[in-house]
Amino acid sequence: METCCHLVGNFFSESSFNFPGCIISANNTVNTEINDYGCSGSLVQGPRIGTLNLSGYSGTEVYKGCPARAGVQVLWMRKFRCDINETHFIFLGPGRSFMQEPAAGYVSLSKEVDGPTETIVASAQSGPATLFTIANQIEGLGMSYTKGPIAFSTDSESGVTLSNMGVGKGSYYLQNFNIELVPGSIPVASYTFAYNA
Repeated sequence: METCCHLVGNFFSESSFNFPGCIISANNTVNTEINDYGCSGSLVQGPRIGTLNLSGYSGTEVYKGCPARAGVQVLWMRKFRCDINETHFIFLGPGRSFMQEPAAGYVSLSKEVDGPTETIVASAQSGPATLFTIANQIEGLGMSYTKGPIAFSTDSESGVTLSNMGVGKGSYYLQNFNIELVPGSIPVASYTFAYNA
């Protein structure tokens, strides 16, 4: 009988993944493009692209300061070669990025727009005594992240392309990154990668 549930403590001994750093969450999915042109009654299969979502601690130090977050979306063009059944990922640039000012110790933006924007997070769901935050958010293009578990720089294709970590074919291409800084907790960094499945 096949076992569908496994203990997360046995993850590395029971899976083919080889993650760097302290990963606390992993989610892997595959999506196959399928077209039905209605002519022959058969389906035409296109590329199979895997998506890998990872979250991990940025280090071992508890964050002290105001709540903050930062993120970037990396730009890629995808070209499928049906003769070899592989999708090529073509780097189109560093992509849009943002950071709230307290995140400056974790990330830096490659280019910044003039002047920050004020952001507010407030909710009275837990009662009128609930705290809310006001922070200045800086927007721009590109990002460098120097902490763990995976440091990167969107200034070049090599800075956002990782070696295979145990699933799929070939390299992994960073699509999105976010980091949350919560006072009293170790900051958590979240990544989304795409790869040829």
